[in-house]
Amino acid sequence: MTTNGLARAGAAAAGVALWSNIMAGQQPPQNLPDPIVRENVTVKLAPHSYVIPDGNVVLVPNIGIVVGTGATLVVDTGMGPRNGAAVMREVGKVSRNSKIFLVTTHFHAEHVAGISAFPAGTTYIISRQQQKDLDELGPDLTKRFATFSPGIGEMLKDAPVRKADVLFDREYTIDLGGVAVKLLALGSTHTPGDTVVFVEQDRVLYAGDVVMNKVPVAFGQTSSVPVWVNVLKQLEPLRPVAIVPAHGPVGDGSLIAQQREVFEALQGRVPQLKAQGKTADDAATMLTAEFQAKHPDWTAANRIGGMVRSLYADASRNP
Repeated sequence: MTTNGLARAGAAAAGVALWSNIMAGQQPPQNLPDPIVRENVTVKLAPHSYVIPDGNVVLVPNIGIVVGTGATLVVDTGMGPRNGAAVMREVGKVSRNSKIFLVTTHFHAEHVAGISAFPAGTTYIISRQQQKDLDELGPDLTKRFATFSPGIGEMLKDAPVRKADVLFDREYTIDLGGVAVKLLALGSTHTPGDTVVFVEQDRVLYAGDVVMNKVPVAFGQTSSVPVWVNVLKQLEPLRPVAIVPAHGPVGDGSLIAQQREVFEALQGRVPQLKAQGKTADDAATMLTAEFQAKHPDWTAANRIGGMVRSLYADASRNP
């Protein structure tokens, strides 16, 4: 494996351990690096679309920047105002627009908690469901994030997340001047209010945690395999040429089909194992091993277990 591959695998493993502990109500792994958004590394993906890459650091998201002739859109903020300020400095290097829009892909702190460093006139747009997530779940989760390490705790001091200026239900389009950006909230996936951002002229998709690059998606308590597959089916007609996941390397449009293939393979195998009398835990172990054998270049195979257990729960509710 290359050095970059090793770094990516290490970051993915740390991310899996982190989210596993969050789901179980436990503390995260020790010695997490401070989640700092890097400056002077912004990459131009297409005429209007940029990304500040995460650098394979846990709890640093890929930050999107979309520049039109009249306004600029930022996708996600980084963890706390220190990172939000770094994002805005990067925005200033690729755009002179005074009008700023912000959309966050979901309510977790590394995606929303830098908003207080954005200009006062920033127009914040999210789905109605994501606002509900922020109101009902955001404060407690952010408090938990603040206990992960002294560095993260410091970043989240005085990091208020304000109400959105504009709420939408399923779809919202922003005209930045010469480029249209479509915001889509298609169903509960990683979180109930996940939102993806599609730059129509560039065919760039900022996918949040809905589509990942050679990493199984992160399942939560509200996640559903059938719903996630349905969301992926709705994304396929967009035919993006570049997909920016919330974390990890940028990929091409094939990432959607790759994720869908993983889900549909599990949907086919779970009924077989259940009919053989296998328990959900047995099936999770077996299907994780099958996944690793079929996809040796993917990381975070432990996430397969969450999908399998969800499918078993669905089968029990709908025998």
